[in-house]
Amino acid sequence: MPLLSQLGIAWIIGIALTRWFSLPWPAAAAASAIAGVALFLYHHNPHIKSAAVLTLALTAGAFRLIFFQPAVDPAHIVFYNDTETPLKITGVVVDEPDVRDYHINLRLQVESIEDKGTVKAVDGLLLVRAPRYPERFYGDRLIVTGKPETPPVFEDFSYADYLARFGIYSMVRRPQITLIESGQGHFFWTALLAFKSRASQTINRMMAEPYASLLNGILLGIETGIPKGLYEAFNLTGTSHIIVISGSNISLIAGIFMLLGQRLVGQRYAPPLAIIGVIIYTLLVGADAAVSRAAVMGIVWVLAIWVGRPGLALNSLIFSGLVLSLINPLILWDVGFQLSFVATLGLIILVPPLERLTFGFLQRRLKTEHVGLAMALLNELLIVTLAAQIITGPLIVYHFGRFSLVSLLSNLLILPVQPPIMIVGGIATLAGMVWLPLGQLLSWLVWLPLAWSVWIVELTARLPYASLDLGTFPFWLLVLLYAAIAAGVWAANPPGSADDEARPHFRLPEIGSLQTRLWLGSFGVIVLLIWLAVLALPDGRLHVAFLDVGQGDAILITLPRGDQILIDGGPSPTDLNWRLGQEMPFWDRTLELVINTHPDADHLGGLVSLLDRYTVEQTLVTDVKGDSQLYRAWSAELAEAHLTAIPAQAGMPLNLGQGVVATIINPGPAVEHIDEPNNHSIVLHLQFGQISFLFTGDIEAPVEQKLVQIDVPLQATVLKSPHHGSKTSSTDTFLNAVKPQLIVISVGQDNRFGHPSPEVMERYAAHGLPVLRTDERGTIELITDGNGIWVETAK
Repeated sequence: MPLLSQLGIAWIIGIALTRWFSLPWPAAAAASAIAGVALFLYHHNPHIKSAAVLTLALTAGAFRLIFFQPAVDPAHIVFYNDTETPLKITGVVVDEPDVRDYHINLRLQVESIEDKGTVKAVDGLLLVRAPRYPERFYGDRLIVTGKPETPPVFEDFSYADYLARFGIYSMVRRPQITLIESGQGHFFWTALLAFKSRASQTINRMMAEPYASLLNGILLGIETGIPKGLYEAFNLTGTSHIIVISGSNISLIAGIFMLLGQRLVGQRYAPPLAIIGVIIYTLLVGADAAVSRAAVMGIVWVLAIWVGRPGLALNSLIFSGLVLSLINPLILWDVGFQLSFVATLGLIILVPPLERLTFGFLQRRLKTEHVGLAMALLNELLIVTLAAQIITGPLIVYHFGRFSLVSLLSNLLILPVQPPIMIVGGIATLAGMVWLPLGQLLSWLVWLPLAWSVWIVELTARLPYASLDLGTFPFWLLVLLYAAIAAGVWAANPPGSADDEARPHFRLPEIGSLQTRLWLGSFGVIVLLIWLAVLALPDGRLHVAFLDVGQGDAILITLPRGDQILIDGGPSPTDLNWRLGQEMPFWDRTLELVINTHPDADHLGGLVSLLDRYTVEQTLVTDVKGDSQLYRAWSAELAEAHLTAIPAQAGMPLNLGQGVVATIINPGPAVEHIDEPNNHSIVLHLQFGQISFLFTGDIEAPVEQKLVQIDVPLQATVLKSPHHGSKTSSTDTFLNAVKPQLIVISVGQDNRFGHPSPEVMERYAAHGLPVLRTDERGTIELITDGNGIWVETAK
């Protein structure tokens, strides 16, 4: 093994031993001194010299970890963890905010604290879990009032260890935040994050969900928008690696900049341009552990080309681990880094013996002229994937306690379409940043392979025994499995067999010129897109989809000619955008009307970001305003989109046409002298031929009673259960007046409110009413031609 590899392994072992056994610095110093003396006295003895040098590398790793930990003194924020009284902490947001559906994680560089009227200069990073609104940005200087605490350690996950890898040892939850000033970040980072934000917004405008979030993850390293259910399907099928930045992205960036550099500055100076491109892209996507590993290897590869000395892959891999652990020794415990490192190792050490075994097998069973083609196919589709699966399998089981039986199949089916996603997706994004319609046109070419990937992942995740839950996996068994793999590799690689020049190389035969293949491929994709677009054209029927958005309401109405009305947005932007992407045609980015029945978070939460993704032509709101930050953000989004929110009133005409009659029956006389926002919900009656729907928002018994007493159209074929089936609604009097034939309840699974109420369910049963629930059936779509109703459910 080359000396560099030996030193790198010794360094990593030193870090690991120090972490596992909490070695004190005197022990490391003593070992280092002994090794230094031995090296000085016995430098002529090669064995002692090698042992001493390796020991010095090992102790150097130990020292790196020991002195990486922060000093716990009054000058560091960790000193004030778990205090009894809140502190006023001043600092600057020094990283891209991590935006979630209900909160934002901010990485704050602390500058000072105020404790009992005394201001102290304090250093260190602090994780701030801030409310989702108002939005915060990189470079904001904030005063955060709250109690710093030590990050928790759960039974199956240490959040404290996770944050420590980023140099964070303190966090504040539910703080009060005051913005002092903005724009305090570094110019370079401000510009880079502004570009990233613009690129992400462009992708969100071009594509529906979940494809926009997948492309954000693949190109920009933004994974937070991917729906939880879909992410779990990727995990179950062992395909989550495709939605994170990996070596393939870095290789593509390096290759593009190399080609670009050769045209702009010549072949001699192209490598420095490629190195700069890799570094900037790595910083752009967040420079997490796996990306950094790939970036270091990519840079080493480019440097090897520049100096005319092809690099040894194994040396490059170990060098990347050495460099990254020198910067941050805790990176060795990052699961993403471990999987990335081990997968790359598998490609280096497992592919050659697997190729030889496969080649020998095919030689015995196929004609000689067919062996090369078969090997080329298997090498591209099977061998590389199998090597990665073998080497990462034990590590996945150790960390997550499960083993995917469909991983190989799923990867074989979706990996071939990933390069087009990265290349065409990148081109579409850049084009969309210049002119959005052009980007949208190109994004349709990306949608097809993304949709294929999602379909395969969801299909294979539903197969019986797709993933086996193996529970706790002991460390000794992990070591044993990797020892067995190492022994197998050693046995399959006799001296000289791993020489790359001795290995047979197989390539698929080329069909025509590159230009011909591109034209044929583009023609096939365009024909398929046209066919899929025709299938998604309006069918002349009314579609009403009760979207599965958790504990809240979101109803998409598609009129016979294809116009769309959205009633409420549920609590989660992620879930709303996902369900809209499932229901709307892939090319449709317009909603003709959006109705917010009332400003509660479970009806409004998903709508705020909707205006950043879709063109909304009109908005209709109730006659009461909210006082939450969420409502203020919604109002600001409407103003930015130059939309006027029209207050709804009973009797207001809604001219939908297309044979659909819409009548607003609340708010109006029924809510006089009633202030409770739920009862001011917009109630909409929709009639299409002989079939009618009553959408009730969250109205309760007092309004139900008054609606029965006044002359409004209440009778309906389908009733949207008021207030998610709460016991405060669905009175007998109201049900007798509506005379529904079907009840639909929009409700979240195992919600904390106990919806739907058991007594309401008994009342529905007493009236002989069938009930469909989104927590049991997923999205519920009712389709009518005006005479009958067809029911389609996701589950």
